[in-house]
Amino acid sequence: MKKLLLISLILILGVSGFSVAISVGIGFNLDMSSGSVVTPFFLNFAAGIPLIQGVIHSYLFSFNWSSLVVKGFSIPEHTYLGVQTRIPVYKSLYVKGQLFWSLNHIFAVAGGDRAIAGTPLYSRIGFGSYFSRVGLDAGFDGYWQLDPRSTVPFARPYISVDYAF
Repeated sequence: MKKLLLISLILILGVSGFSVAISVGIGFNLDMSSGSVVTPFFLNFAAGIPLIQGVIHSYLFSFNWSSLVVKGFSIPEHTYLGVQTRIPVYKSLYVKGQLFWSLNHIFAVAGGDRAIAGTPLYSRIGFGSYFSRVGLDAGFDGYWQLDPRSTVPFARPYISVDYAF
């Protein structure tokens, strides 16, 4: 019975298009508080079916165009776990939604150092397209936090270009 269940699960995932993708990219974000453009470089790992995927998103470093400063990131402190959905609209064009939680915050909640209500849930909504292995996304990102109440769900515009391996 267990073998039949396992074979059925593998067939269902195979038919539905289960995939794993690793991509590197560059983004262009408008920092609403300072008005400066920040360019983060990131590494992204996604696994799942096209409609819903688990994601590990890690920022490596960024460049601030206003101050001409390169800022390196600690990978554990700037890695996010989450889910994303890509809904096809027309040919290679899709609408994308993402929810992320900081890995650093997950460990703080698990260790009892931080309450779930005081931990921001990052969100992103936008659209994009892939041209061969190069992807282009654009939209808005922000965060949701319950305590203290601070909700800026889709406040910061972004554009990102990535290359999938």
